[in-house]
Amino acid sequence: MQPLVSLVIPVFNQKEEYFRRCLDSALAQAHPRLEIIVSDNHSTNGCTAFLPELTDPRLRLIKPPCHLQLIQHFAFAGFQANGQLVSFLPSDDWLEADWLDAMLEVLEKHPEAAFAFCDLRKHEVESGQVSRYRGDAFPSRHYTNTEAIRIFGKFICRDTSAYMTGALIRSDAYFKCGGFHDAGVRYAGDACMGLGLLKYGGVAYEDRALANYTVWTAKQGKSDAQWSAMACQDIAKVISWAENDIALRAIARDAKFSFLKSRIRMTVFFLLAYIKNVIEDRDNTRIHDDFQETLKILSRGWLPKWMTSLFRATPVIRLMGTLKNIYGQKIKSRFL
Repeated sequence: MQPLVSLVIPVFNQKEEYFRRCLDSALAQAHPRLEIIVSDNHSTNGCTAFLPELTDPRLRLIKPPCHLQLIQHFAFAGFQANGQLVSFLPSDDWLEADWLDAMLEVLEKHPEAAFAFCDLRKHEVESGQVSRYRGDAFPSRHYTNTEAIRIFGKFICRDTSAYMTGALIRSDAYFKCGGFHDAGVRYAGDACMGLGLLKYGGVAYEDRALANYTVWTAKQGKSDAQWSAMACQDIAKVISWAENDIALRAIARDAKFSFLKSRIRMTVFFLLAYIKNVIEDRDNTRIHDDFQETLKILSRGWLPKWMTSLFRATPVIRLMGTLKNIYGQKIKSRFL
């Protein structure tokens, strides 16, 4: 029997306890026509050693022919899906027990949607704090692609991938849009996918927190001062990619959505992130190199390199610290 849903879990050297939690949450979904695909990207830390012991017939284990970069691995794993619907679950995130039944109801209610996504509980590893990711930001309903591009235009500037955990995508739309594709990015292939899906329908949103999203920090070795720069570079490239896509440009025009405003939001977000990083680690040369490269992309080359060097001067760092403390939160709220 062909599966109705393919739940894809790419994994590489994840901590075993997190990976087991992720996989257990997938196996806890009661639907009989669920296919769970675990793609091991040639892990070397033994985190997948227990998999052959599992006997659930819904579980399928695959491995790419060689180790792949992150986006390429997600793309490889996604194209192994056999279900009419496909979902991706990062190996450090996990699902609530009623996730699948609830999301199937959402898509059944909105056949015009190319995909559906839900609210999340955000778990901060360092502090242990748990909070709703979106809360009451917008209600449960169907959003047309013109409505959705306005939401995504703001949302991807805050986070490149949080919509993906818990999302349920129609496979025909997934394959038509090309699935994960990099657009020259290092991590944000799912941002391209989220925008690309809008060419094939709208979006259904469920405001219940049906999945759990892990937020790492530098202390856990999952994030560092360069992450913000890399993320901003990626989103700048995503925006440029979307601007050059004829169908997306038409949707944006109908929505009266401005790619320029998204670029401005991204620039403000990046400057705030850079200010925080440079204050905390002013001598980190890589931060400044990434900063210069990112501003070059965001400004499309018009910002001279010498201007970015000013940010390393002690008086400027002090001024940035003062402005950050006084205006940082207000600016963040206004633009993001």
